[in-house]
Amino acid sequence: MKPETIAIKKQKNLLKLIYFPVFLLIYSTAYPQVAIRQDSLAAFPQKIKILSPVKLLLSYPGTPPLSPSGLIPSSMKEPDRTLIFLDSLKSRASGTLFTRKLYDFVIIKADPASNKDFTSPSTINYIEYSGRKIRNIKIKRLNVFGTDIYSPDLSDPNKLEKFLNNTHINTNEIIVKKNILFSEGDTISPLILSDNERLLRELPFIDDARIIVVPASETEADILVLTKDIYSIGAKIHLGMDRGSVALFDGNIFGMGHEFGIEMPYDNKFRDSPGFGIHYTINNFRRTFIDMNLYYTDGLGKRSYGFDLNRKFASSATKYAGGISVRQMYTTDDLDSLARPAEVKYNLQDYWISRSFLLNKESVSRLIFGARFTNNNVFDHPFILPESYHHLQRYKMFLGSVTFSVQKFYKASLIYGYGKTEDIPHGGLINFTAGTELNEFKERTYMGTTVSIGESIKSLGYIYGSAGIATFINDGITEQGMLMLRTNFISNLLYLGRYRIRNFMNVDYTRGFDRYSDEKLAFHYEDGFSGMRNDSLSGAQRLSVSIESVLFSPVNFYGFRFALFGFADLGFLFGTNENVGRGDSLSAIGLGIRIRNDNLILNTLQIRLGFFPNLPEYSSANHLLISGEQLLGPDNFDPGPPSVVPYR
Repeated sequence: MKPETIAIKKQKNLLKLIYFPVFLLIYSTAYPQVAIRQDSLAAFPQKIKILSPVKLLLSYPGTPPLSPSGLIPSSMKEPDRTLIFLDSLKSRASGTLFTRKLYDFVIIKADPASNKDFTSPSTINYIEYSGRKIRNIKIKRLNVFGTDIYSPDLSDPNKLEKFLNNTHINTNEIIVKKNILFSEGDTISPLILSDNERLLRELPFIDDARIIVVPASETEADILVLTKDIYSIGAKIHLGMDRGSVALFDGNIFGMGHEFGIEMPYDNKFRDSPGFGIHYTINNFRRTFIDMNLYYTDGLGKRSYGFDLNRKFASSATKYAGGISVRQMYTTDDLDSLARPAEVKYNLQDYWISRSFLLNKESVSRLIFGARFTNNNVFDHPFILPESYHHLQRYKMFLGSVTFSVQKFYKASLIYGYGKTEDIPHGGLINFTAGTELNEFKERTYMGTTVSIGESIKSLGYIYGSAGIATFINDGITEQGMLMLRTNFISNLLYLGRYRIRNFMNVDYTRGFDRYSDEKLAFHYEDGFSGMRNDSLSGAQRLSVSIESVLFSPVNFYGFRFALFGFADLGFLFGTNENVGRGDSLSAIGLGIRIRNDNLILNTLQIRLGFFPNLPEYSSANHLLISGEQLLGPDNFDPGPPSVVPYR
């Protein structure tokens, strides 16, 4: 190669390094932190062509033309122009490793779901299209790896991701269609669209979903449904010296939305160890929105098999919900006092149905009536007293409930998940439940009521509170009564450079009165005291306070996201007539890290280091814990089946 040719080539490479940062600086109207409230779309005739990887912008005959550059229409709003410019810039920067890294360092993309506060309702993108006729419905299914639900046309998987995509079968389009609540020819309802988007996200084999309205005319619109799968093949492994379990499963067999899994638990204290378990689940059976689950387990001192049919309120407009559960169980119980465990055999049957009346579409207020029948048919159990071991008693229970519910949802992210869209309920619920129990010892009446509310305070965050009181009444005397008060707080998202911070606080008070002799409160894992064990600590009242601060890292290693957390927990256990200072107390402080890949069906890996400053006598503590945590979610304002308020 001639020296002058080499010199020219070096000069071109040098100019590339200069042009890119200069190009960034001369465009002064870029707003990378602007949160996008709604999609700006135009009509399409047959095929959907998505130009912007963050925000869809479609241009077809009869619509305003693009600017001479071919990138940004001159009539667009500044945030829209910014997004298209950034997308074009990212495309141009993808040529070399240096320019890609420089783009990622300089530009921080604003995720439309990661608003700082909780004040953007999930219906906001659909309100302006309300009443238009749905002309066409298009479904686009994204691969698990190398894709982004907010950049549906941008796919850049690496070699490993390509291999994993090839080993996964995306959810069949038929399965997506049967989970859609609207049809071509219907008129657009913002409430139905937002509920349907949330319903798709709640499917166990879907990672994230979006429903986008594409206006076709003043009276018609097309609907684009975007879904992104979870990699459905997974395993759960809990290994210990004396006990543990290994489970393998596929949460989306052949892309049909069915789940199949097997499990092998082991425990050295049982002669029939290891055990074996199998289950098969069908979601939305034959488009009835009924989920069906079949299961069988054998080993570790018990054998159980049965099935569940369950239909929840799929949307605010759904009229009926219900369920059937049948279980056959053979096990043993030593009642903490028997020299040898005694056999327990029972058949549990549970039936319930609810009817919802939508009172107001604007406030999404509903009146819901429910009925439930439970038959705990115990064939054989050890000798028990009437005021003990309620779960071993033979009984039939009839419950009825009436509920007033107001519920809307707001989109957010980086709460319990690590970047996927999360739906946070706003509203309230008032429930009253009453019924009769006929058991082998007596006949008694049940009454209970619960109240809950969840709202956001723009300058602070999201606050949820609930209260409940319930009791059985037998000949004018209360039995198994309880009072509970709970408050949860989630702060707004705080920004620290490319890191995000969210703070959590939970306060829980539970009091039991006239409980059975075996019913005691204890410090539980949910109260933040995992790693500590003391079977001698119990009480009739419990007060717990937990605080946690989570730092979400921008690091993305092959889809694995990282979050550092610090926590402080304080709990009190005391008797029925004691004050908080007379009982036992426990505190814990520590820090840890959580690692999660939202593309995988696996649990979150948690490594937790905790310290107990005032460990009670006869306690054992494991300060370092490595565990798999299930992804949590906020309480909503659907009443579910009529139920006895749990005492735990």
